Amino acid sequence: MVAPIRSKAIQAKQSIAIVGGGFTGSILAAHLLRCADGPTSVHLIERAAAIGTGVAYSTRNSAHLLNVRANNMSAFPDDPGHFVRWLGTRDGQDEASASGHAFVSRACYGAYVQDVLAEARASAPPHVTLNVVRGEVVDVMPKPSAVHLRLAAGVSLPVDKVALCVGHFPPSPPSMAAPEVLNSHRFIGDPWDLPAIAAIDPDETIMIFGTGLTMVDTVLTLTDQGHRGPIVAVSRRGLLPLAHEETHPYKSFLCPDVMPRTVLDVLIALKADVQRARADGIGWRSVFDALRPYHHRIWRFLPLEERRRFLRHARPYWEVHRHRMAPEVATRIEAARASGQLTVRAGRLRSLTLMENGIEAVFAERGGGPVRSLRVGAVINAAGPECDYQRIRHPLVRALLDRGLARPDALRLGLDVTEDGALIDADGLVSRRLFAFGPAGKAPFWEMTAVPELRSQCAQAARRLAGGPAMPLPPLSVQSEASRRV
Repeated sequence: MVAPIRSKAIQAKQSIAIVGGGFTGSILAAHLLRCADGPTSVHLIERAAAIGTGVAYSTRNSAHLLNVRANNMSAFPDDPGHFVRWLGTRDGQDEASASGHAFVSRACYGAYVQDVLAEARASAPPHVTLNVVRGEVVDVMPKPSAVHLRLAAGVSLPVDKVALCVGHFPPSPPSMAAPEVLNSHRFIGDPWDLPAIAAIDPDETIMIFGTGLTMVDTVLTLTDQGHRGPIVAVSRRGLLPLAHEETHPYKSFLCPDVMPRTVLDVLIALKADVQRARADGIGWRSVFDALRPYHHRIWRFLPLEERRRFLRHARPYWEVHRHRMAPEVATRIEAARASGQLTVRAGRLRSLTLMENGIEAVFAERGGGPVRSLRVGAVINAAGPECDYQRIRHPLVRALLDRGLARPDALRLGLDVTEDGALIDADGLVSRRLFAFGPAGKAPFWEMTAVPELRSQCAQAARRLAGGPAMPLPPLSVQSEASRRV
């Protein structure tokens, strides 16, 4: 019997570059190492010293906790107990952690991600390899046979496919701030610039832009380093994330075959479900958690204008209910408010002016309240990550946009991608070589920042990327999901 002839394309060793070694990039690499059948080289490129932690899990502060219980933090969607079992192998874990009900530290979770990647690397077959590259990608140049990545050090790396897992970018500076403010050491534009925060005078008044989970972490950082002065957190609505409580199984109102077509329909049904749950002695948190598996499907079926309406009116209220604080964290924030050290205000900033002994912040209180002026020693921008890629100045982002290889999505939530993560270029063509996952590629889904969603995306993406080298075929043409609903 004559042996089948195998094509050179199948026999050739494919190379996949993952740009970004935080959670998404590391777990995507781990899944590739597990599922690649043919000869494959995975290049994991990260500028930071540590792989697997990213911004989210690089903190050393034990007070910075996950905002999801341990039993839902496995890196593998097909093995939901993996993280809890891993916790059981570590010394010093309490009973709650072992049971999966605890909110463990983010530093601990970063160590878990690193172990997952190390184990996948050690268990990979000889024909599947991982190459960790320390460096920063600043340009992307597609050629007929490969994509060439240029690193800041001048090195060029040719690969078959590129997965952009660049995570979150720091918030853009406030437009009302004078240039000298932004150039001053008193303005901290990145809330994770821990050396800058550590240098703050502990007796100064601090203003924080934003009242979400990043503000919460910043307050914990300040108080843990012994800050004694007042802390004022300001956002347009002054909403704080709510606290986690024990939840119970609940059946969502949604019928998978009939999706709501307006934001109002979603909110009406959600409110009715909350009322029914309360009548049954079950809180609203169980209702929100029951809705979680349907988030992506709901978003997919909402027309573009309804998505805009949600982002304009409902998003802040959704986020404080959906992205909640661990109980221990909520207790500390409430104590800081009760003592008067932390004040949360709703209003709009009018100006920031550099003074001889600080920054003068002028803001108008929400609802037509008075315009107030406050002298602060430092301002920390914790307004949330920048998602509008037109405003991001990172060299890699500029290269992608300036070369026409990518475009922002219609709602400025990230890059315009297909549901499979393929980049859509400036002409509406779908790339066969360039992909984006995690926050950069969340536009088709609305939410793609938490581990339960990211792990599934990484597992699915790995199976598709491992299919073999991209063939030099003509690109497909497609309109973005949002554009088709205009």
